[in-house]
Amino acid sequence: MDSSSGFTVRAGLERGYSAAELRSAAFTRPARGARVSAAVGDEGSALLEAVRALAQRDQFFSHTTAARLHGMPLPPRLQAEGRVHIASPTGRARMQRPGVVGHRIKSRTVEVDGMRVESRADAFVHLATMLSVEELVTIGDWLVSPSRQEPLTVEDLRDAVRRYGGARGLNRARRALALVRVGAESPRESLLRLLIIGSLPEPVLQHEVFDTSGTFIARLDLSWPSLKLGVEYDGEHHEDPEQRARDERRLERLRAQGWHIIVVTKHDLRDGGAAMLERIVAAHRRYSSWAAA
Repeated sequence: MDSSSGFTVRAGLERGYSAAELRSAAFTRPARGARVSAAVGDEGSALLEAVRALAQRDQFFSHTTAARLHGMPLPPRLQAEGRVHIASPTGRARMQRPGVVGHRIKSRTVEVDGMRVESRADAFVHLATMLSVEELVTIGDWLVSPSRQEPLTVEDLRDAVRRYGGARGLNRARRALALVRVGAESPRESLLRLLIIGSLPEPVLQHEVFDTSGTFIARLDLSWPSLKLGVEYDGEHHEDPEQRARDERRLERLRAQGWHIIVVTKHDLRDGGAAMLERIVAAHRRYSSWAAA
């Protein structure tokens, strides 16, 4: 692997840099034998560039490093992880350096920004050794979301799980895969759905509501259409006053069609969502009893 901002010391000398220049403040030394332009100020990015330069042709980034390069929504505790995960196919020694986690695995690989990276489906399987079932479901939901430029299918993930018959964390990957659904548009929506299905029948994702004339009104995050009960996750983009006004008009139109909408914010999930879940369960029971009457 090669990079214009990171290179091996040998490559630097071949480019015409002197040994003194390679020791200057123009370059950082995040890993022995490599130099990275000082313009790459972030330590994690600098280490990634250094490992990229040091890696052999058949080595590739994996696990959380692959997830970050693919843009997957890792949980906060891993988003700022400084370690770099790099894998060697069976037979090659693992890379062993400070801040680097070496693996010996075979994966399907793709190129991301000129870097050799394990595929999204393979990364999903390997993340099962590092994430909880709930966290892994949010990754799976993100991967199969139609809002992705090239979404995977649930079958793509299932195929990857089958290919890693003896991998660590495979049981967790299978449990998460059984809960992955197409339609969740954010990690918090996924977590909200998982919280709900522990107490209620599984809601429909992205149900479209039309008025009596056939005009589209809204697409609901989570809902039970037969009860006309919906749950909407109110993300940070809704804090804009104009957006809030549009949301309120939308809710008014839904209420006019007989829908009851429960709006959930990130604050409702900070305590694990217990109080919010009670509201949803109570509303579901109330509307279920009315429907049965």
